[in-house]
Amino acid sequence: MNTAKTSFFLQDLVAQTAIAHTDRVAVVFGDNQLTYRQLSEQADALSKTILRHDPEAGYIGISTRRCLEMVVGVLAIVKAGKAYLPLDPEHPAQRVRQIITDSGLKTIVAVAADAPVFEEMGVQVIVADVTKTEHINSDHQPVTIQNDTLCVLYTSGSTGQPKGVCQQHHGLIRLMDWQKRHGVVGPGVNTLQFCHLTFDVSSQEIFLPLTTGGTIHLIENADRLDAGRLLAFIHENRINRAYLPYVALQYVCEAAVAGQNFPAGFVEITMGGEQLKLTPAIRAFFDALPQATMMNVYGPAEASVWVTEHRMRGNALDWPTIPPMGKPIVETDLFIVDEALNLVSNDESGEASPGEILIAGDCLASGYLNQPDLTAERFITWQHPQRGPIRVYRSGDMARYRPDGNLEFAGRRDDMVKIRGNRVELGEIEVALKQVSGLRELAVMVRTDANDQKQVVAYVVSATGQRDDNRVRRELETRLPDYMMPSAFVWLDKLPRTVSDKVDKKLLPAPDAKRPDSAGPYRAPKTTLERLICSLWSRLLGIDRVGVDDNFFSLGGNSLLAQQTVAALKAQSHTLSITKLYQFPTVTGVSEELRMRPGWRSGEKYSREKHFSP
Repeated sequence: MNTAKTSFFLQDLVAQTAIAHTDRVAVVFGDNQLTYRQLSEQADALSKTILRHDPEAGYIGISTRRCLEMVVGVLAIVKAGKAYLPLDPEHPAQRVRQIITDSGLKTIVAVAADAPVFEEMGVQVIVADVTKTEHINSDHQPVTIQNDTLCVLYTSGSTGQPKGVCQQHHGLIRLMDWQKRHGVVGPGVNTLQFCHLTFDVSSQEIFLPLTTGGTIHLIENADRLDAGRLLAFIHENRINRAYLPYVALQYVCEAAVAGQNFPAGFVEITMGGEQLKLTPAIRAFFDALPQATMMNVYGPAEASVWVTEHRMRGNALDWPTIPPMGKPIVETDLFIVDEALNLVSNDESGEASPGEILIAGDCLASGYLNQPDLTAERFITWQHPQRGPIRVYRSGDMARYRPDGNLEFAGRRDDMVKIRGNRVELGEIEVALKQVSGLRELAVMVRTDANDQKQVVAYVVSATGQRDDNRVRRELETRLPDYMMPSAFVWLDKLPRTVSDKVDKKLLPAPDAKRPDSAGPYRAPKTTLERLICSLWSRLLGIDRVGVDDNFFSLGGNSLLAQQTVAALKAQSHTLSITKLYQFPTVTGVSEELRMRPGWRSGEKYSREKHFSP
């Protein structure tokens, strides 16, 4: 555990804000809310309980379930001088256990509904939503050790073991100071807390409002995953600023354009996590909101959320289709180097050559929790030609500097990819596949499907002659979260190899467009509605046909394709919530759910008011 390097911490800044804005609303979730006074009192009380139960711990877990107690718990943990470590109770138990073992975590703050999940894993649970008297009456325990680490965020690891990035207080404070000078913050500003707590952006979504007198609006997953409901939430809560991953941004824009219903309160929208491409819907959205600033940002969790910004405002029709990554901010240095770690030079035409991004500055994390070898490999002392030795983070991202000082993305130097904004190491998926019985060879790669979306494809060779997608998928689901699951399995007699006996991924074939045999007996659609859904899924999943009993997710469906399903049905006047699709993931299930809606008549389309009306 690191000791303090700075004279102030985020909990101190929140405390100052709470004094200045005592009765202002700090956090809203559904019909419930907390003022700054209430938030401070509850976090103070809970922090005493944390100190009583685990006084020497450097890290305390926090359940990622969205609720007021999540924000109270995060603040209580840092008030206790400890770092918070998010754990998702809905992730595969094996993965959660891996993180608990790797971190040495002994205590977690969770609501009562999640307590049994974590207790079964051998950790002590402090229940956040019990009668507050238990926390208030806890004996006062002084904060004797202040951890300089704010949070530990576990990301995908190429060896199959997730790695915990130790994000520092001072790194996030520097980013927030920049945002206070250049962004939209302050009392009365409503911020959408969209990102999952395990995602690095969530820390600034929470702490920037709480240190400026703003209000955080937490969103239910059902609203978060449905573009129409998300847009309605933004309208109803008068959201002023938000960070939206590219997929979410695209579908919010499509929903707004389809209904010609634009959230006038939006003044700052940030996008990051993967390369931004301005589609017609995104251009139309910002063209209708000329007062709004669109920020394209870049930065890994290892560098305190983001380190470059490119701001766009005004006529969106003139914005570049592929905006640059932006310029470095907050006194951060970004160096572009070749494979020998030498600064790149211009080529013969005078164009800057691409190279790996090295990041330097106070934004850097301290390293990876309990993984000194990996920390030493990625956080290195690099010899600058003029400035001498500098601590840098080897990002693995490739880029080049433009003449105007903006960075232009040029891919990756390894197998790490971004899937719907999430960092995914293909090596981790391969390690999980190696644990599946009955496979002799395997490889994983990312391909672009017919809908121009990235999909993870697993190439497998059976050791027994049996080719069962469903069995492999079921075993993987016990080890990998949804966003890491392959969309397709391609069975081969053997994998193509190079002369050096490595898998030649260039020769791996695209997934077959045929419906897999593992889907079971095919039953054709009979009604107009069933034919509509079958046709839609066939197009989205890139297969020749879909039967009414086929499971959407077993055929390769994911959260992105689920959103597209809901949007496409909406365009045909059929309103389906995304949670119902997860609950009834077959054509029969979806069609029956739609028929049960009020107003349904046989042979008629179901319609109701648009989700995104204000």
